[in-house]
Amino acid sequence: MELIFESLLLLVVGMSGVFASLLLLAGMIWLFRFADETLNKRRIQTYSKKVELHEVVDEVNDEVVAVITAAVTAALRKPVVVRRVQFLNQKSGSASWAVTGRVNIMASHAIAKRKS
Repeated sequence: MELIFESLLLLVVGMSGVFASLLLLAGMIWLFRFADETLNKRRIQTYSKKVELHEVVDEVNDEVVAVITAAVTAALRKPVVVRRVQFLNQKSGSASWAVTGRVNIMASHAIAKRKS
C-alpha cells in the first residue's frame, strides 16, 4: 500500500512539474507576443508621423505628360505611351550606380541624326 502512495506522490509531483513548465512557456510566448505588438505599434506610429509630415508635390498634369510623350516619340521615332511619370528626389542623393544605369539605358537607344 505504501508503494502505491509513493507512486501517486511521484505522479502528482511529476505532472505538477510538467504543467508548471508548460505554463512558464505559455507565459513567455505571451510576453514575447505582447512585446512584439507594442514594438510594432510604436514603429507604425513613427512611420505614420513621417508620412504625414512628408509633403507630396504633385506637379504632373496632362500638359507635362503630353510634352514628355512628344519628346520621347520624337527621340525614338516610334509611338510611345507614357504610363507613369516619377520624379527623382535630388535631396536623397541617388546612388551613383543607379545614375550610371539610367545613363546607360538612355545611351543604348540608337538615335539617328536627322538629315536637314
